[in-house]
Amino acid sequence: MNGQSAELVTEDLPPPYIRESPASDLLNPMAVRYSCRIVMEYPIEPTDRVSVTWAGTPGAGSYTSVFFPVGELRPLEVGIGGTPLVIFNQGTTVTLTYTVIRGTSAPVTSQPLILYVLPVTQSDLPRPFITQAPDFGEGLVLDVNALTEFTLRTNAWPLLTRGQYFWLRLRGINANDSVFNESYWSAPNNVVDEEFSKGFYARNYSADPLKGLKDRSTLTLEFMAGLEGSQDEALAQRFAHRNYLVRTNGPITPVRPVILSVKDPLGQDIADGRDTVHTSVTVEGSAMAGKDVEVFDGETSKGTVPASSGRWELPLEGLVGGTHVFTAQSSDGSGEVSNTWTINVLLHDLPLSIKEAPDNGNLDPLAATGSLTAVVNYDMQPEDMISVSWIGPEGTPAAGSHTTNAVVAGTTRPREIPLPVSVVAVNLGKTVAVTFTYKRGLLPPVTSPPFPLNVRTIPAAEFVAPVITQANGTTVLDLKTVLDGGTLRFGGWPHIAAGQRIWLDLQGANAKGDPHNLAIWSGVRNAVTRQWASTGTFNQNVLFNYLKDLGDGSTLFIHFKVNLDGVANLETAVVFAPREYTILAGF
Repeated sequence: MNGQSAELVTEDLPPPYIRESPASDLLNPMAVRYSCRIVMEYPIEPTDRVSVTWAGTPGAGSYTSVFFPVGELRPLEVGIGGTPLVIFNQGTTVTLTYTVIRGTSAPVTSQPLILYVLPVTQSDLPRPFITQAPDFGEGLVLDVNALTEFTLRTNAWPLLTRGQYFWLRLRGINANDSVFNESYWSAPNNVVDEEFSKGFYARNYSADPLKGLKDRSTLTLEFMAGLEGSQDEALAQRFAHRNYLVRTNGPITPVRPVILSVKDPLGQDIADGRDTVHTSVTVEGSAMAGKDVEVFDGETSKGTVPASSGRWELPLEGLVGGTHVFTAQSSDGSGEVSNTWTINVLLHDLPLSIKEAPDNGNLDPLAATGSLTAVVNYDMQPEDMISVSWIGPEGTPAAGSHTTNAVVAGTTRPREIPLPVSVVAVNLGKTVAVTFTYKRGLLPPVTSPPFPLNVRTIPAAEFVAPVITQANGTTVLDLKTVLDGGTLRFGGWPHIAAGQRIWLDLQGANAKGDPHNLAIWSGVRNAVTRQWASTGTFNQNVLFNYLKDLGDGSTLFIHFKVNLDGVANLETAVVFAPREYTILAGF
């Protein structure tokens, strides 16, 4: 032994990971809004010195630490300024590495962690509000008649840092039908400072301008924040609008319905005049409480919906590609027509989609029982190596996520890459993220933005309860036919798979009317077999020793449940409708 340390190479240094987001190549900004700690697990020697590099947007979106001694803490981890780095890299791919200097050897850089930084979602951003509205600003109707002042307030938002500028504009219609458009907050006067230490920012203003608004018109609060510290309003992050129905007791005029938003299947707003890849949307708006509103796509009626409590919404499915102009018309006889809301549905040339989800937002499990196919269509080259990742949400069992082996792009466009159908059952009722990653020659891998997909649940009618064959298709079970035991016959169901946990209980009563029950299967011990999954049928014997004690005229209930995600849990199991039999016990 010469006592010298082993010389490092890149293969000795596995990729780092982020303590707050350890198991994903997608980084949710919300996970690192308080801290971002980089963990490095490699064969450490006490004299090593390490530097961490976050390579993102040039300038404030990238960071390289100084070299520091590894110390005694294991695993080795170091904190970096997560919030500013995330702010400047929303919707982009970053590369995270660490570099080790061992003794007098040259620095060696680790294998990279390739991360896609998700944009902050609108649901994570607080909407501005007027505190005098009902429910401390959350209510729909703003009555300004008795107000002398009103309070504009915004709560602190994720990724808030000192020095960010913010804007607030109020838009509406004056009583004389002129436009109300007033800026209340703007750069450079409004900037995050110590006042936000309270967790909010609020200012009082005279209510006189609001009293001049048309009665029952819509007042919209538009808030923006320059997360990157810019005073340029065009670069600011736009927050979801807050809308109020204003009451001023002005001249009585017919109430004009208003379209307030159009949302995609994921609940994200589709701005007026913007594109969407989804063929299912929900149109939302306001109108006179208790009245009906008829919604039109161009000149075609899409249905009538009640405006309960002054709000209405109408889901629309099967939109064709192209432009759709939505309007809403009041049913009160006034003929009042709402504002228009235009969206453009794009059905082609998406970089990533799921073939079995034609609306690009919802996957019907019944459409994916035989195949699940990712369709990749970017500016690919034939030699590119492509893999697809299907990522279940946090808390989903490991079987609900999958990354395919890399395949050669080839010359066929678009490129279809199969995914295992088994991931569908594990994600029923959840929203998954699908991405693709391509590697081109010696260049670093590139990961696409995530394609969110709602996996719908399977209709209850698809789960058919087992039958006792000796009942011959009736609801009466004569015990004389089961002297050798009864046969419970089970069929299949969509996405049946070996390993799904099963529960089976019989519930009945004896001749005295006392409970006479039998637990046959428990999900802790019992599961669907491979033969059952492949053939779609399974028989289970029920001993006559149990059946013989059922009371004449009593009812036998068969309770069957299954955990489609393969995790034994009665709380999350799918419950089949009970099968009932009337017992004939006259031997």
